[in-house]
Amino acid sequence: MKLAALYNEQNVLIHLDAPDMDEAIHQLIAAIADQLGRLTPEAVAEILIRTEEELPVGMGHGVRVPHARLGGITRLITAIGTSQEGIPVTPGSEERAHLIFLVLTPKTQSTLMLQTMASIARLVSNEDNRRALITTRSPQKIIHTIEETGIEVKKAIVAADLITPYEFNANPDMTLRQVVQVMVNCREEGLPVIDADGDFLGDLSTRMVIEVGLPKYMNLISNPNILTEFEPFEAFYKKEDSVKASEIMNSNVLRLPPETPVEIVAHEMLAKRCERAYIVEDKKLLGIVYRKDIVRKVLNL
Repeated sequence: MKLAALYNEQNVLIHLDAPDMDEAIHQLIAAIADQLGRLTPEAVAEILIRTEEELPVGMGHGVRVPHARLGGITRLITAIGTSQEGIPVTPGSEERAHLIFLVLTPKTQSTLMLQTMASIARLVSNEDNRRALITTRSPQKIIHTIEETGIEVKKAIVAADLITPYEFNANPDMTLRQVVQVMVNCREEGLPVIDADGDFLGDLSTRMVIEVGLPKYMNLISNPNILTEFEPFEAFYKKEDSVKASEIMNSNVLRLPPETPVEIVAHEMLAKRCERAYIVEDKKLLGIVYRKDIVRKVLNL
């Protein structure tokens, strides 16, 4: 299904005149009120406003996606609102929403919800697309802009829909000291190792680094208080400029292709007790799926 097929002149609102997100949501709901079945626009708006307060979905660049899975509707319902001036995201906030994508699905159709939101994310990731949508003066042109991208709403959730781009990486020739310096700025536990050709080799974790500083025989000590008699991490400081990332990295990590269904991703992570899966294509790292991504992006919709 093409993403553009979800929109028509009725559910595309140009230049929303709303003082805040609450009012913007009310206006978008009013535009699709005849599709809500037995649900009232007020009740749906209340759910969306509460969701925006508790679990807002922002895609950056002034894009907001109020969404909900609802009992009482039988199909996907969508709407778009635009604002060149920008709508305050929260009262008194300097953050402004310029594009608002409303997404409603039946209660049990989390896959449809995720795939619709993933398609919207692909659409707005392009700066030219965002600019065209915000400045366009007619619903027809907005629909045409979306249609020209050729973006589709896929039927299945795959690894590519869940990946988190990696901000930092190590190369195999980095010293232990250099690895630690990168890890200080890395929010995640795993640090991918990528060689000069851009090939993904494996990963490093804080555990691996700490283990360098604790001689292996210390694992056999039953009374941890004895450890205080040793110079803290003396072994680490002796090796920090000589040991290379390639010597301590783990090359036996969970690698999966981007088209792997989410069920397989989850099974592999649980079966192999992995906190993260590296999504790789032609030896190149596309991104990382963390266990929490499955909880946050699939189970929490």
